[in-house]
Amino acid sequence: MENIQMWRKLKVLILVFLFNCDFTKVNSFVYKGDKDLYVNLANSVYAWNGSCAILPCTLLKPDDVDYYLWFHNPIYDHKIKDFNGTIIYQSKKNPDVNTPLMPKNVAYFGKTEKDCTIVITNLRKEDAGFYQLRVILKSTEKKWMSKSNLSLSVSHTGPSLKLLHPLPEMQENKEVTLTCSIDYYCPSYDANLTWLHNVSGKVDMKIKKDISGISMTTTMTFLPTWKDHKKNISCVLERLQEETDRTTIQLDVKYRPQNVQINSESPIEIIEGEAVTLKCSVGSSNPPNPMVTWYKNGEILKTQGYEIRCKDSGKYHCKAENYVGNRISNAVEISVLHPPKNVLILQQFGVMEEGSQVILRCSTVANPPVYRYIWYKNDRLFFNSTDSYYTFSSITEADSGTYKCKAINDQGHQSSPPLHLDVKYAPKNVKVVINPDVKTFREGTKVSFECTVNSSNPEVTDFAWKQNNKFVASFSINKLIEAKDAGIYRCEATNKVGTSSSDDVSVEVVYPPKEPKCQVINGSTKKEGDQLTLQCETKQSNPVISRYEWFKSDKLYKTTNSNSLAIPNLQWTDAGHYSCKAINSIGGSKGDCSYLSIKYSPKNVIIKVSPGNSVTENTKVQLNCMSTAKPDKLLYTWYHNNQPLPKYEKEYALASIQMSQAGEYYCVVKNEIGSNQSPAISLHVSYSSSTIAIHAASGIVPFIILVIIVALIVRFGSRLKICRRPERKDLSFFVLNKPRNELSDQLDQNASSDDSLNERISYASLRFPASNNGGQRQSRVMKNHPDPNDIYSVVNKPVSTAEYENIQSSKKNQDESEDDIHYSIITNLNRSTVRERGPDVDYAMLKQ
Repeated sequence: MENIQMWRKLKVLILVFLFNCDFTKVNSFVYKGDKDLYVNLANSVYAWNGSCAILPCTLLKPDDVDYYLWFHNPIYDHKIKDFNGTIIYQSKKNPDVNTPLMPKNVAYFGKTEKDCTIVITNLRKEDAGFYQLRVILKSTEKKWMSKSNLSLSVSHTGPSLKLLHPLPEMQENKEVTLTCSIDYYCPSYDANLTWLHNVSGKVDMKIKKDISGISMTTTMTFLPTWKDHKKNISCVLERLQEETDRTTIQLDVKYRPQNVQINSESPIEIIEGEAVTLKCSVGSSNPPNPMVTWYKNGEILKTQGYEIRCKDSGKYHCKAENYVGNRISNAVEISVLHPPKNVLILQQFGVMEEGSQVILRCSTVANPPVYRYIWYKNDRLFFNSTDSYYTFSSITEADSGTYKCKAINDQGHQSSPPLHLDVKYAPKNVKVVINPDVKTFREGTKVSFECTVNSSNPEVTDFAWKQNNKFVASFSINKLIEAKDAGIYRCEATNKVGTSSSDDVSVEVVYPPKEPKCQVINGSTKKEGDQLTLQCETKQSNPVISRYEWFKSDKLYKTTNSNSLAIPNLQWTDAGHYSCKAINSIGGSKGDCSYLSIKYSPKNVIIKVSPGNSVTENTKVQLNCMSTAKPDKLLYTWYHNNQPLPKYEKEYALASIQMSQAGEYYCVVKNEIGSNQSPAISLHVSYSSSTIAIHAASGIVPFIILVIIVALIVRFGSRLKICRRPERKDLSFFVLNKPRNELSDQLDQNASSDDSLNERISYASLRFPASNNGGQRQSRVMKNHPDPNDIYSVVNKPVSTAEYENIQSSKKNQDESEDDIHYSIITNLNRSTVRERGPDVDYAMLKQ
């Protein structure tokens, strides 16, 4: 025990030592990877003597950083395992770090928590070199030196101007931006970028500061014109109000051809058969030598080049084009004098339908224009006019015939080919013929539809059907009519002239209700006590529905005149498949509902016992709590003799049942709706044969010992020391549960009380029947037993024992010693008792 206490104290000391040890205070921490974990630095910064420099820096994990140090030309010392170098800036004062005074020309330039940028003013050549950042972490107090370093160059020349190269291609009227920059910026130093130019544009200045470096950039944006070609533009650097650097570019503006024209007067008249040459001139173009294209009356000519020879009438122009754009010249008209050509009669307006307006036009090409048109019908003079049009205000069949026209100008005349006019008309007397000739049909009846026409010129080319003013496909002969075929019909006959329609014909189709659909209102899952509403909907019915029949599991449930059915106060037995049937005078149709699911608390809760209610100890017993419930996600609680058991599953297994596990069992089943309890079942447990043998032996052996002791007392009474009380007339013998020598010593001692003696010994008590003189002997420990013929054997109750067969636990006596003993009663039956209890029967009784 002492060793255990010492070991516990030693463990506590070790833990205290471990917690007091500061493993985090390490001089330096070096990450072996190639990537910085905590900081990003710019690569390089260039500046002039006397100017200032901004050193860009970004903390990647600012929440992990306690403070940081800027080092100038740091060198790692392997002896002290730390960096040596000049510390030019420290983010906060730390008494644990011996840091020299910071230079006065170094200041913080950042704006956010993760910005560790600093600025150095009044630069000297000594400030040039490499800079690195030393990071001190919060939680571990470890140190981190940046893997990368920032190079600072300080000179009289400083950084140079940079003009964006290659320059963007410039085209007229396309916005272009020129960019000039210098890798330097410091707000306290007078440095500026300006433009020298002779163009109209907008100038913008931007400052960039990030881990890639710091720079000033100026841009000039303008729309170049062709006149800006070859102009010079310069970018100038001014420091301390003096120009210190300049870079110049010459603009190369690409533009379309300019001043494109044909140098000839318009119009030019020539006699048919003569020719004239036209020339196209271009003032300027970049790129030069544009491609020239010629057009006549807006159509491209195959001729290429700056000259073209023309012999046809028309309007001519040229187009000069490069990849930037093109310009079109002025148009020059050439007029070739000739008599009328290509004379034709064209039907300008209307169709050749009787009663319509028809306009004929005499078309021709002539130079000079035609001044006279003469019309002929069937080779006879019909009409003479200066107008090329002839109008039939209301053409008739009599106007049919062959027509010609003659066109006349100063150069000559020409006649058109003949044109035959044939007056047409649309189909007439269009009708709908239905067979059989009735207006109402039962669905499935064979019906034929036909569209007839009395006359048509020309012949009918197409028939079309309309149902309720919507076009439908043509009907076949002997069609099986359907519900969708009901409506108002009209047929249309069409030829090349027009379309004629028939009168409307009404068709009615009767049928039983279509596609009834049964649905459960507000969901198909209910709880006990809810109200169910079923609704039966049909797409269509002709005639109207007269009644509804409701079915449950294909059995008629109820008939209603309404399309809804209400079932109040649902029970769990109401679950199942429902359907409805809609009925009219033609027939009925049936539709299924969704399966009605009803949630209810557990029902019919019972316990099934395997192998049975009466078993022998050490047998495996399986209790199964059976129930019906929905939802079936259940919680089980088991009770033994009204006491809850630590078991919450459907099955309760007793692997090796004991006497103490006998009694009443019941289970409680619960789901989200409610709970229910099973009837209690009684589980009886009998002794096994081995247990009976053990208990029989434990009762007989003390009895035999008592007999032997009595015999010894009778024979050797003077030699034995027997504890007895003279005032009591019963004869009781006590056998101590100790060796003989120890027992003798114990009996010789004066016990403080009989009760204390009883606590220290195990004893057997023999009770004799009543004597002849009527005296009674009472057992030392057995009280309130009236039967004088009982013989008792009393043995101390073990610490852990099983229940006895067929005997219920007695109530606790006020005498606490009875809780610690078992009684074995052997009844000495006299003749009278035998008669009362039955012949040839011996009894053994165990009491607790």
